[in-house]
Amino acid sequence: MSKESESGLLRLNASMPNGSKKRYVKSKSSKKKDLAPTPTKKTEAIPAQVKPPEYDVDYAQSVVFKPNTGPQTQYLASSEREVLYGGAAGGGKSYATLADPLRNLNNKDFSGLLVRHTTEELRELIQKSQELYPKAIPNIKWSERKSQWITPRGGTLWMSYLDRDTDVMRYQGQAFNYVAFDELTQWNSPYSWNYMRSRLRSANKDLGLYMRATTNPGGPGHSWVKKMFIDPAKPNTPFWATDIETSEVLKFPTGHSRAGEPLFKRRFIPASLFDNPYLAESGDYEAMLLSLPEHQRKQLLEGNWDVNEGAAFLSLTDKYM
Repeated sequence: MSKESESGLLRLNASMPNGSKKRYVKSKSSKKKDLAPTPTKKTEAIPAQVKPPEYDVDYAQSVVFKPNTGPQTQYLASSEREVLYGGAAGGGKSYATLADPLRNLNNKDFSGLLVRHTTEELRELIQKSQELYPKAIPNIKWSERKSQWITPRGGTLWMSYLDRDTDVMRYQGQAFNYVAFDELTQWNSPYSWNYMRSRLRSANKDLGLYMRATTNPGGPGHSWVKKMFIDPAKPNTPFWATDIETSEVLKFPTGHSRAGEPLFKRRFIPASLFDNPYLAESGDYEAMLLSLPEHQRKQLLEGNWDVNEGAAFLSLTDKYM
């Protein structure tokens, strides 16, 4: 090291006290430069979209039609093979008949049939179903050509008429797990009812087999309906089905593996105007029924099956002929 360099180093060391540190001085190049702010990319605000809950078909069916407390609820919950619902007028029979198949209608294996006696009577029932069914089962389709409801899952419900006994031949070879007759006493013999029982079968055991009917006392079929559903047991009491001519319980025949066992159960569930608060509250419909001749009043207001059988029907026929 040269003497000049050595003397310069000594002067530097002498000017700094022991234990002190050299101060770090930033170079000009290390100073921060004032930078322009980086522009941020503006994003377009997307409004939140609320996803509707999935449509619960079972829940919808339970709220679209809420049965009246009492007979109407009992009818929809009944498990017997054959059930007659009604008696007096105004008990909510037609709507109960339409609501009943909804419990299984959306099952792919469901096949049902709902009948009236004439096409004119059927038309009213179809109109009511068109108000009710689309609310209960979304995307259910009505086929005017087939007179049939078809659900998204494949269940079907025919709505038809049986004006004559021979009309049942239209269903020869068909299979139904649910058959319902609205206003059963309009059929003057049990032929159609008995024949359609032979169409009652299903490969799906979970669906069950049901025949249902509604009616008022009176009409051309009063006698046989009374023998089949009213006479064998007290109202609202399940009983083994009987032969309407002999009153004997229907059983499996001799030689059958179940010989001697009863075939199936029936039940009559009576209802009256006063079980339907929507009609009973105002009193207007009751006033109309009270104005009828005595035998008609007893049948339609009181649901009395013991009034002279056929009297109401005959008097109406005489009046308008």
